[in-house]
Amino acid sequence: MSYEKNTDLESAPAAAAGPDSWFGRLVDALNAAGSVLIGAVMLLMCADVLLRDLANRPIDGVAELVAASIVIIVFLQLPATLRHGRMSRADLFLDPYIARRPRPGRLLRALFSLAGVLACAVIAYATWKPLTRAWNDSEYLGVEGLFTFPTWPMRAVVLLGAALTAVQYLLLVIQDLKESAHV
Repeated sequence: MSYEKNTDLESAPAAAAGPDSWFGRLVDALNAAGSVLIGAVMLLMCADVLLRDLANRPIDGVAELVAASIVIIVFLQLPATLRHGRMSRADLFLDPYIARRPRPGRLLRALFSLAGVLACAVIAYATWKPLTRAWNDSEYLGVEGLFTFPTWPMRAVVLLGAALTAVQYLLLVIQDLKESAHV
């Protein structure tokens, strides 16, 4: 739950950013699930290429599964990316401003995090109706008769990931407000 500097991707995250709560453990578990899914997608793509080249027998639905998996991976790993301070952001202005003027800088960063709360909350809210429709109407992706799979798991992961990222942004808002009060 920190804004740690993590430009050195070879070292481990700071101890303060570890799973020190049930929320941290949940976010890190989803991140791990996303990593496992990356490995599974890589194996699926390699198997498809090998079967296509060696036996002229491609695996049906690989393109659809990979496309859906990319969305799932992003939303599984998004809360952990933010939690561990690895979200892409423009530090060119904000970090020097915080160094010069800590209180207004942290308040500005809290405002930016509040915008993140709102953006992720909008994504979660906008995903709810398509999720219920996909569940109720048995919505599927793929080519009927060849390969299909339900869309509701993908939509559920988007909803969960966006909601957890909004919560993480809210935790960062609270952290910045507390820090700005003590500067």
